Amino acid sequence: MSRLRALVLALACALATLTGCVDVPTSGPPQRIDGPAPPCQNCVNVEVEPPSFGDEPKEVVQGFLRATSIYQPNYSVAKKFLTKVAVEKWSPEDGAQIYAGSPVAVGQNRVRLEGRLVGSLSPDRSYTAQDKPLSWDFGLVKEDGEWRISRPPAGLMIADFVFPRFYTSYNIYFLGNGATLVPDPIYLPNLPNQANVAAVLMKALLSGPSRWLQPAVTSAIPSDTALSVDSVTFENGVAKVPLAPDVLTLNDRQRSLLAAQVVYTLDQAAGVERVLFQVNQKPFRVPQSDEDSLEVPVERIAPDVDPVPFVAGDQLYAVRKRAVQVLDLSADSPQPRALGNPLGRGKYGVDSLAVSVANTDIAAVTDGRTVLRVGSTTTADDVTTRLDGVTNLLRPQYSRYGELWAVGDSGGQQRMWVFNGDKPTEVAASTLAGGRITAFKISPDGARMALVRSVGARSELGLARIIRGEQITVDGWRPLNLSRVGSPAISVLRDVAWLDATDLLVLGGPTTKAPMLPYRLSQDASVVTAPSEPNITDVVEVAVLLGARQTSILVGRTGQTYKDDGTQWATFLGGCSTVAFPD
Repeated sequence: MSRLRALVLALACALATLTGCVDVPTSGPPQRIDGPAPPCQNCVNVEVEPPSFGDEPKEVVQGFLRATSIYQPNYSVAKKFLTKVAVEKWSPEDGAQIYAGSPVAVGQNRVRLEGRLVGSLSPDRSYTAQDKPLSWDFGLVKEDGEWRISRPPAGLMIADFVFPRFYTSYNIYFLGNGATLVPDPIYLPNLPNQANVAAVLMKALLSGPSRWLQPAVTSAIPSDTALSVDSVTFENGVAKVPLAPDVLTLNDRQRSLLAAQVVYTLDQAAGVERVLFQVNQKPFRVPQSDEDSLEVPVERIAPDVDPVPFVAGDQLYAVRKRAVQVLDLSADSPQPRALGNPLGRGKYGVDSLAVSVANTDIAAVTDGRTVLRVGSTTTADDVTTRLDGVTNLLRPQYSRYGELWAVGDSGGQQRMWVFNGDKPTEVAASTLAGGRITAFKISPDGARMALVRSVGARSELGLARIIRGEQITVDGWRPLNLSRVGSPAISVLRDVAWLDATDLLVLGGPTTKAPMLPYRLSQDASVVTAPSEPNITDVVEVAVLLGARQTSILVGRTGQTYKDDGTQWATFLGGCSTVAFPD
């Protein structure tokens, strides 16, 4: 079953309580709600009215837009504004358009929606930020003496000011490189009942990843696995997940990964503390299960599958006066010391750095961005050359799997390489064909890559997916629109980093002459947050220490660095040309 169909059925079943707040189910498994149930938002806070006798064309369109902006099971009220033929053809499951604008009457019987398309939800519920003109004629006609819409837009129309109030972002989790969790964001209507949230999320997980992410991930859950009972019950902090017998054939490793996917996904439903898997109405054991209850506590999932890897140490590596220095961020004041190899003695002019997640290996671009060298962070061993005879090398990066990635020019074109040892393997990177990469950063889970590209005189930000097989492929360019209505103007981009598994920090500004500033945004650009410190000196580089000790450092054009202390950007170490954390 496709994710679209599964989500539609899940929402229809799980949200049936929203059709009437006093309905009492007469069948199905029991569900206990601890404490008073939250109010039914769609029943109490918002009224969606059907058309009234004698409504004018503009009133009909306004009513239809109101009815599609707010969730209703089957959108039965919205359909009352359509002609009989349009009702048969219109499908609210065809996704959604998030718009800024209002309907405009054109003559006596024509109404157009004029404005901007600021975002869209695809049928698989993934979000895409957009910024396009929007003009739609609804084709008002008389039917049985009343004005009705004969040309509804495909799917739902959701006003931009309504969307953040009535829709919430969730992640469902799949496996990158067969070993670590990768978040796949979807948007769902706000659901007051957390058992309903859990049920919809579980069905979305069973339906598989979004079309964009699918080539880069796998799942430990056998294909076509379904819930044996059409719900997830929730009682005393335990989410009970009834699975079909397909999972009985899984070995312990596969069961562990299945449990990780499910627990991370369901942990987003408020109050979930443990998960109990059931098959044929009996508890289903996974390696993380409690010996007696067979329940899986949320904290029992092994940390090595977390989308953000554990980073060893909280050292910052900075290049000052050509030499690599190391300082401990946990100290009250920075006390840089020279790295104990030739990179720390200023033997090479270092242009940029990368440090492995294990904090054991360091890579440096040197010699005017023409040579890639590697060494140890822990010994005085000599530095070895990994790549030379190239030009315009960008800042390299280690992935969580120990790979070293590099981008530079060779043979008259930009190329991408990955090292799993001494020798480079060229990456099949279709993303290089659409523009020139000026900065890149691999996601903490290792399955996605954020890139800044220049296309002529403009720059653009986007994501690509990393597909690991016989050959590593980077493809699926997915632009993140940062110029839409209501968002800060970011037309020029300089650098990018991952703040966590789902959010990015980008350096950008409105023009090439304006100072570059740090902006936080979600991985689908549905939320863009301007910096709280607008007086930061023009910055050119960003580095982020991931995990529980999360810290961000900005490097200014003059060499001054700024450290995020959680509330503001404070001046930190001076005289730095480039910096790096273990990543």
